[in-house]
Amino acid sequence: MATTPHDGSGTSLVFDGTTFTVTNLTLNYNDVRDRIDISNLGQTTGEQRASQDAPLIGTVDDTGVEISFDYIGTTELPSDTSGTLTIAGGLSLSRSATVASSNVTLAINDVIRGSATLRVAAS
Repeated sequence: MATTPHDGSGTSLVFDGTTFTVTNLTLNYNDVRDRIDISNLGQTTGEQRASQDAPLIGTVDDTGVEISFDYIGTTELPSDTSGTLTIAGGLSLSRSATVASSNVTLAINDVIRGSATLRVAAS
């Protein structure tokens, strides 16, 4: 019988001085190069959508790197809170980060759980 690997064991996450009891962690790399759709009614079925680079550039501190994680606990993370993010174990990272989104969920017959997505700053 095959066993399921648990490569994330021993992973810890600390943000802005708070240690979280993490149940799930995802590292996302997003394409920060903005393109705009310039498709038009003159195009025919089967043609590729027309696009071009956006005339305005994004912010210089947008690295396209985000960390999303789920945790057990009541800690609330207000949007735009910034601090040092340190992850050790299955993934290693220590950089400044800012809260992009977060929520805390209370449910019957379960512990209080939270979820957050942090934008990671350039190193």
